[in-house]
Amino acid sequence: MPRIVDVLVVEDDEILRTSLTEILRGAGYSVSEARDGLGALESLRSMAVRVMVLDIAMPRLDGLKVLDELGECPPVVVMTAREYDTEIMSRRSKVALYLQKPVPPENLLEAVAQALVPVGGEAGR
Repeated sequence: MPRIVDVLVVEDDEILRTSLTEILRGAGYSVSEARDGLGALESLRSMAVRVMVLDIAMPRLDGLKVLDELGECPPVVVMTAREYDTEIMSRRSKVALYLQKPVPPENLLEAVAQALVPVGGEAGR
């Protein structure tokens, strides 16, 4: 049986990734980390993820390509310094929420909680 985590944080900036992970763990979420898109895909193959927080601009495999590679996927919270553009919009069926960097901690927690809410249900951990 695969390991289950609440949130997979995919961010190439180590300081930001660590900060996001600490914020989420502080709120009681189980969190796993990946430093790029290839790491994200590996993590998604080896564990059950309830929500993915995904940076767009990353080396090796960026967030847009990760979205393209995903079939069934957990809700995705996209996080980027970019404006919400046509490249992101074309993948909106896989994007639950969009956050523009820098992301205040309360916005991150609200987005993850919202992404965890099943349609017509209440959030749960």
